[in-house]
Amino acid sequence: MQSRALLLACVAFLSLLAGLTGVRLAYSLAYVVLSLLALSFIWSRATSRRLTVTRESPSGTFTVGEPFTERFTACNHSSLPVAYCEVVDHSPIDGYLASRVCTLARRASVSWSARGVFDRRGRHSFGPLEARIGDPFGLFPKSIQVRAAGEMLVHPAVHPVDDLAPAWSGGSAGDGQPGRPLDVAPDVSTVREYQTDDGQSRIHWKSTARTGRLMSCTYDTPQTSGLLVVLDLGSAVHAGEAPESTLEYAVSLAASICHASLRRGHAVGLVTNDAAGTIFRTRRGEAWRLRLLDFLAVAAADGTVPVAEAVSCHGRSWRGRGGLCVITPDRNPEWVEALLDTGMRGTRPLCVVVEPTSFGAPGTPLRVSAAWRQALNWRLIRRGDMPTSDTSAHVKTR
Repeated sequence: MQSRALLLACVAFLSLLAGLTGVRLAYSLAYVVLSLLALSFIWSRATSRRLTVTRESPSGTFTVGEPFTERFTACNHSSLPVAYCEVVDHSPIDGYLASRVCTLARRASVSWSARGVFDRRGRHSFGPLEARIGDPFGLFPKSIQVRAAGEMLVHPAVHPVDDLAPAWSGGSAGDGQPGRPLDVAPDVSTVREYQTDDGQSRIHWKSTARTGRLMSCTYDTPQTSGLLVVLDLGSAVHAGEAPESTLEYAVSLAASICHASLRRGHAVGLVTNDAAGTIFRTRRGEAWRLRLLDFLAVAAADGTVPVAEAVSCHGRSWRGRGGLCVITPDRNPEWVEALLDTGMRGTRPLCVVVEPTSFGAPGTPLRVSAAWRQALNWRLIRRGDMPTSDTSAHVKTR
């Protein structure tokens, strides 16, 4: 802009000088500078209209810590060369450098590849992209905008959690073969009143017709044993900034436990106290595993209901149906008392506490009493206890 303004000032000065003095040199110089400006303007307009920048981005579903590769192509369809072309990528991925500066001959193209690593869970898109080009004299730069590429979903990091397996396995579900679903046909043990969280497949229709009210079956085979994960997504209890935050650790732990348990053939359910009060009934299978991971990829700590209410509400109805796991950074002991009040018999619920004080939260850590340790299994996770996205062993989630 400054060079262009200076040349325009020179044209005005030389024109004035030529008009006052009649010197032919002043006329000639004014025409030369004016021609240079016109040539630069036409050159810039012609090349900008005939330049295309494309990117070949990955699509589908990925996991935090998974690498990816993009390929870019800048093509000049004009009969004029492009003196310089600066391609600037605005993808919101930390540490990803895909920008490039190049020159383009007439009717030529330049291609390059860029590699990066997904560092955050959630929905992401590549771009937008900006191509800055100019004429050989740099007087009329142009900017070409390329819209963001299609959206992709990044699942939370999935870590090996085999050391927690005995703690979360409930009933006889823990006896299943790893990676093989339990196909044992269910045997009805007894019939009870239908509860709101029972699936329709549990309804005993003959008893319902006989009594005139809904009745549910209970089973004494591995078909009913499973795992219920209660994930705390309350907005007031989490601390730290992503990726080193209690929220990211808790979500990653929930994803890891659900992933491992479903791969062992267990039925898994997920309960949260987020703003929507999300509840996933217990199911098995690969499609269910991906559905849980899809939710955890975009889960946010926006809830206002304490996790104690979620534990109290769903813990009693889960009694006798399998293992129970609570993942929370909450230091209020009310959720522990609510968990003890559920009266789980034959199993010891697993409490995974993501210690918020290690993430910068003020106050003192949760003190686990001896009575709590006798009734419940405990795991304390501090900042740095989980591997980061670039050092953890990558686990495929697709």
